[in-house]
Amino acid sequence: MNFSRKIVYFLPAAVYCALMFFLSSKSLKIKLGFIYWDKGAHWLEFMILGFLLAFGFFNYFPGKTFLNSYLTLMIGILIGLTDELHQLFVPGRQCDWRDWIADITGVVVGLALFWFIDRRLGRQLSSRKITG
Repeated sequence: MNFSRKIVYFLPAAVYCALMFFLSSKSLKIKLGFIYWDKGAHWLEFMILGFLLAFGFFNYFPGKTFLNSYLTLMIGILIGLTDELHQLFVPGRQCDWRDWIADITGVVVGLALFWFIDRRLGRQLSSRKITG
């Protein structure tokens, strides 16, 4: 599979990132009644991103588990950092290192979830064949 066809695997992650940055540019005033609910929201949001990034990398570089895991983690961590820095410039939002920690743990869990599901399904989520 050539470059232009393989890049399609990253489309879900790219669309999801665009949605995340759009929503983080809005001032949100949500109170759910329990403390640290926003950390859980960050965790869930970045767990999905970690899963989608893993889907992209594991299909783009088939058979390279360490490289795919490393790239998923590093790109996810970088996206979390840029999201937090972006919030410095949004009225009503704040940059919080604890949110970034929640983002990182979410990416790790998303990667682990992808890896687990991919193994359980007999590697059907990612193509393990080396293709042109």
